[in-house]
Amino acid sequence: MYDIDDLSIVDGRIQLGFLTRDLTFMSRVLTAHMRSINADFYREHDVMSGSVALLSLIGLNPGISQNDLAAAVVLKKSAVTKILTEMEQRGDVIREKPKFDRRYNALRLSPQGERRWREVRERMIAQREDLLAPLPQRDREKLFKLLGRLVEHYADRPAEDEPRPRA
Repeated sequence: MYDIDDLSIVDGRIQLGFLTRDLTFMSRVLTAHMRSINADFYREHDVMSGSVALLSLIGLNPGISQNDLAAAVVLKKSAVTKILTEMEQRGDVIREKPKFDRRYNALRLSPQGERRWREVRERMIAQREDLLAPLPQRDREKLFKLLGRLVEHYADRPAEDEPRPRA
């Protein structure tokens, strides 16, 4: 049986002890490893890290607002606006202002954006398989189910740049 408290890294020279149960520590370490592994992916597809998630969410939710998109990826609205401007300049995203509210930006993928999204999505699936290679399928499903529950739990919290409601 695998004892998480006995986990060691760097050829067994560093014991992690209680840190193996620290979500912030474990997610930060995994994020750093994934960024390194994903660097080739971003270069190959000539995309920025954040734009892949935005491309996917817009593809899955045509007409999504910039505000909802920012909330979904937990980024400041200004950061999302910057990435969207670059994506729009590349010809991947179309911003539309519906007649019912000129302040609202409805987002959708252009035909070029749709093609890019299909290519990126196929590569993301292959990349996911590589990243999760150490885990059997049953554990992968359990991992994503648990992560999904955490994301769902925190999803309705205001983002950092939004004022928090007073009690």
